[in-house]
Amino acid sequence: MTPHRTTQYQFSTATTTPPEDVLEGIATLELPGGLMVTERGSTYLVVGPRPSFYDARLAVALAVLVVLAVLIVTAFSVVLVALLPLAVIPLLPLLIRDHALLAVGAVPNEDGATRVTVHGEAPVELTTHLDVFLSSLPEAIEAPPPDPGNPNVNGSNGRHPALDQPVRAPEATAAE
Repeated sequence: MTPHRTTQYQFSTATTTPPEDVLEGIATLELPGGLMVTERGSTYLVVGPRPSFYDARLAVALAVLVVLAVLIVTAFSVVLVALLPLAVIPLLPLLIRDHALLAVGAVPNEDGATRVTVHGEAPVELTTHLDVFLSSLPEAIEAPPPDPGNPNVNGSNGRHPALDQPVRAPEATAAE
């Protein structure tokens, strides 16, 4: 596996394309070697390196074994408790691991549009493919802002109808 030059990537847009189609389109993009869709939900997906055998569960298990071994050895000499910081050693590969990880979210708005956000670190060739794909999505037409000079247009001035309803009085409590 050859190392890829990575860059920080952020993109946000509103589109009329349904979230499922946006995520499916991104999942079908040609991913550089070593990267794959590692996690997928109904409104998100994560692009990252292929999972390795050495993960957080294994590192924590090894750290616990080191702690137990040091505690058992301290039964012979209390001075050996100074070896307890060695339990961090199994966690070091996870702390120094530097890999590209990119999160994509596609969430439907109340107005029928889909808000697409992409954030993370990715190889340059992947960000180029993402730019082309995301730029080709049809843009959602934003609703015009409310007119402050005409507060009674449609009775709500562009706000949520519940905001125009009277606020109910607070309920009495046992302390009153």
